[in-house]
Amino acid sequence: MSSRTSGEKAAADLAAAFEPWPEEALDAIHEAALAVLERAGIRVDSPHAQELLLAAGCRPLAGGRVAVPRELVAEALSTCPRSCRLVARDAERSVVLDPEPGETYVHNMGTVADVADPRTGAHRRATLADSIRLARVMHRLRNQSVLTSLVTPEDVPPELEPLYTYLVLASETDKLIGGPGISTAAQADAVLDMAQALTGADGSGGAYPLDLAFSPVSPLILGAEVSDALIAATRRGGVVCEILPCPTAATTAPAAVSAAAAQQHAEVLAGVVLVQTVTPGTPVYYGPRLSAVDPRSGGTASGTPEVSVIAAVLLARRCGLACDCYGLTSDSKVIDAQFGYERAVNALVGLLARPRFLSGIGEVQGGAATCGEALIVDDDILTNVLHVMAPRPWDAAALDVEAMVEGTLSSGGFLSTKHTRRYVRSEFPVPTVGYRGGLDDWLHSGRSGVLEAASERFEALSADDPLGLPDDIGEALCGVIDQAAARAGVGDRPDPRRILSGEI
Repeated sequence: MSSRTSGEKAAADLAAAFEPWPEEALDAIHEAALAVLERAGIRVDSPHAQELLLAAGCRPLAGGRVAVPRELVAEALSTCPRSCRLVARDAERSVVLDPEPGETYVHNMGTVADVADPRTGAHRRATLADSIRLARVMHRLRNQSVLTSLVTPEDVPPELEPLYTYLVLASETDKLIGGPGISTAAQADAVLDMAQALTGADGSGGAYPLDLAFSPVSPLILGAEVSDALIAATRRGGVVCEILPCPTAATTAPAAVSAAAAQQHAEVLAGVVLVQTVTPGTPVYYGPRLSAVDPRSGGTASGTPEVSVIAAVLLARRCGLACDCYGLTSDSKVIDAQFGYERAVNALVGLLARPRFLSGIGEVQGGAATCGEALIVDDDILTNVLHVMAPRPWDAAALDVEAMVEGTLSSGGFLSTKHTRRYVRSEFPVPTVGYRGGLDDWLHSGRSGVLEAASERFEALSADDPLGLPDDIGEALCGVIDQAAARAGVGDRPDPRRILSGEI
């Protein structure tokens, strides 16, 4: 009895030791966010958005700012649906979006302009061909459930870039496609047309074809273009909105992590209020991107283990919102040991609070670039981290005493038992590029390490045939791009049908 009591106490002590944000802390952070919104308010650069917020009950402040009363925040949160479904082309890959702790779906980081050399760190601008190869590989990663546009190709017009990259993803995967980065109402409208054509969903019955991210500017600013795009998309309907602020502690947010988390929380809540003011009942989720600062240089640091993501997930859940937090991050300029250990730690930290989405696959150099090898290594890291987070079986079948006795007494040992054959694969994660053989075999293989294996695997996966699209859907998506180009007056652009034909 005493041993059991001691063990229970040790488990309780361990749980208490890792509680960086108790309920009292979350209450204090939430209260601070509400106080900031009431006193400093948020600067609203869109006259239309400002008019809507003032009509809803906000109070005008100097400098184009509006004070957001806590009663309006509470009302906005109460009108957000607690659950909805984001629909994938393959309905079995659709995702239920809610705040409950449960399965976490992993996706890649957002659009970056450059592809990095994994050995030297040197950059080059990304192209449409890169977008295609990277999407093809992401579709084949075992731990990635959601694909978003990984790069911003330089060889398509900026006004049409989200449309081209959505077409690439649609032709390369039947997994859930996350909304591309958009900056104008016209882009949001066209991408939503494409998503509805691909999935058949339109928001009715709680099934949505697309989520779009809208980023407040820290500290506490709603930019004009992003606000107008958010209003247009929300007013049209059929879209889920992610509010995605990106403050940096000590520069565009306070240095204290709790205060920075409170400011980020205020920025999300301001976005929620605007969405619900335009169209009450529109699904919204929480997209925290708070980053740290290197006190030696003042630059952004991405590789530090940040418990702020845990606070963000818990704050989102407190408000009844699903959360998409960052996980795999590193400041390393190449694929090396620093890349591996920083990303493994941050992936684990990101998963601890059980967010609905975890981001970061493919990120290199703190989000400044990407490369194919990063995708492969990240997938192996996630295999291990997700295995750690998954509960292990301890039912009668796993704790089979007869099998334990058999293995102990048998001349063949445990390798000869059915019990071992049943569990050996599920209980031990198998890497795709990590090496677990003997030293002699490794020395004679001629390999130099994981980077070489990752390069080979990326080349092999990117050489696979594309998944492709049914002809009618492919033509419908290309037609949306044609119409958007005509409206924007863009003449010089790649023919999107070359993406579907494999000519690019």
